[in-house]
Amino acid sequence: MKAFLSVKVFLYVIISAFSFFPLSLFAQFTASVNVLTYNIRYANPDDAPNTWTARKANVFNLIRQAKPDVFGVQEALKGQVADIETAFTEFSRIGVGRDNGIDSGEYSALFYKTKKYNLHASGSFWLSQTPSVPGSRGWDAACNRIVTWIHLEDRKSGKEFFVFCTHFDHKGQEARRNSAKLLIRAVDSLAAGLPVIVLGDFNSSPVSEPYQLITYPANPLHLIDARTICAVANGPDYTYTGFKVGAIQGERIDYIFLKGITLVDLFTVNPENNGEFYPSDHLPVSAILRFH
Repeated sequence: MKAFLSVKVFLYVIISAFSFFPLSLFAQFTASVNVLTYNIRYANPDDAPNTWTARKANVFNLIRQAKPDVFGVQEALKGQVADIETAFTEFSRIGVGRDNGIDSGEYSALFYKTKKYNLHASGSFWLSQTPSVPGSRGWDAACNRIVTWIHLEDRKSGKEFFVFCTHFDHKGQEARRNSAKLLIRAVDSLAAGLPVIVLGDFNSSPVSEPYQLITYPANPLHLIDARTICAVANGPDYTYTGFKVGAIQGERIDYIFLKGITLVDLFTVNPENNGEFYPSDHLPVSAILRFH
């Protein structure tokens, strides 16, 4: 009888303790975010039969399949950004054209679910020796390159985090190296210890110097490649394919990098195509992330 009473007392203490435990703290332990990065290929009329008009519905379908809460796109021109905004009305967009800081040139735009998140801050900077100067070009880069960032708060859990989206230069080796250094310094400075998600096309393989600069543990500002810590990985290990299915050997150059987030439930590279062409010359990359 005494043993039975002891058990009852124990259970009463436990239940009472949890009844006073703030539910918001439980929500923070279970907060998650679905993210996606996708180089959608700029609207080049010379890409026929893979013009933007012919393929945009398939691009949008692949984005929807990932069910993202936040997604970033690269190479999007002004008209493509407008098309995405029309197709995804439940999202808000942040980002400017890289050539003038307004609407000229390609965007590395970020989209987030308006009803799920509060936007605390946002901005852009250029991958150059003068990051705050719109349209500035750095080092040996062939093009102007930009980074878009947002500081979000999950309305339900209160969890705050940063998301960055970028596209490194495709030709300049020095530009990619210095872009990696600038990016990780900016991430550390802006986020100030909050969790970080970095999305983008880095035009760099996992054995390249820029990738090592971003992820190498000896660098105190380093980030983690989400694929390397995921519980489950789906899809191929390459992300750049060209339009024609099977025409080239794929390369892995699109990434989701993390800082302060170590739980990746699922990582996916989606190779869906119509049997002849992919919707873009890159594959969409997505992940389901969980905060501590």
